[in-house]
Amino acid sequence: MTDRNFDATALLETYRNAFAPVLLAQKAGLKAFERMARYQHAVAGDYLEWTLSNAQALFAAKNPSELVAKQAELSSKIGEQLRGRVQELTTIASESQSAMSQMFNEATAKAAELSKKAA
Repeated sequence: MTDRNFDATALLETYRNAFAPVLLAQKAGLKAFERMARYQHAVAGDYLEWTLSNAQALFAAKNPSELVAKQAELSSKIGEQLRGRVQELTTIASESQSAMSQMFNEATAKAAELSKKAA
């Protein structure tokens, strides 16, 4: 009968190697979630500002043509802001996708390396 000692260091190292990719993916996911939350907050702020500007224009207008002109100006301004926000969203999505793809490639390479060592 072989008498093996319990090696806690080896057990912890195996655990770290096994779950490191999962922890990295979780960290990247939370970072992407935070970026999206900040993005949505910024878009909501843009809409709130636009709504308040429209309300101010309504009360400040002296005649309907002045109101229509001010609303057209505000609409073009929000349109430009939203175009910028769409570009920002595209950047967030592409950066998050590339980060996750890189992470999965690294995890796959590490798993292949560990399986070669085991064989």
